[in-house]
Amino acid sequence: MTFSLCATVDGRHGAAIATKAIGVGSTAPFVCRYGAVCTQAMTNTPIGVQTTHRLADGDSVDDAVAALLEADPDAPLRQVHGVDHTGTTVAKTGDACEEWAGDREGEGYTVAGNMLVGEGVLEAVVDAFEDNADRSLDERLLVALRAGEDAGGDKRRDHAQSAALSVFDPDEPRLEHDLRVDEHDDAVAELGRLHEVATTTGADWAERFPAVDLQRHPE
Repeated sequence: MTFSLCATVDGRHGAAIATKAIGVGSTAPFVCRYGAVCTQAMTNTPIGVQTTHRLADGDSVDDAVAALLEADPDAPLRQVHGVDHTGTTVAKTGDACEEWAGDREGEGYTVAGNMLVGEGVLEAVVDAFEDNADRSLDERLLVALRAGEDAGGDKRRDHAQSAALSVFDPDEPRLEHDLRVDEHDDAVAELGRLHEVATTTGADWAERFPAVDLQRHPE
């Protein structure tokens, strides 16, 4: 089971994801100064990496994902979705992804999931994201992830086992958030706790040290 959300809001790009498997943050979500993308179901990590490279080269996210899936013999087993800095979106759910599987595209965001209790999980994610438009992108992603979990999430267990949140701020440029829970009884709740720590004690630390210069790493 996996469900995730990619979004771009006010120039910032982010992704949030939860799954039954361990260590999802290192394999599925990818954010850069040009957008965000998630690869899941039968995860293909190179698709995420290569999508960010193509975005840096000027491709739109839909063209990038379409080209990569076309060259992938296992495309029916993949689920890939994302959004770029222009607001262009893409969401692809392969015919062989395990039910319930599906995706949604909205203005500046995409949502996708597989092995879920039903489509109500994605509807809850969408509603929570849209209903919290007055909050910061990282908060909206977390609230939406929590809503998906509360709506039933994985059809195989009560709570996600791993979860991750990444937000890129192109104005700095830097990863504003890169939080991961690799294994936990309630990974989404633990991710929320880590975010609280990062935005309180972490903010004090950030004021004391300059941001890392990422100009040499445009992707």
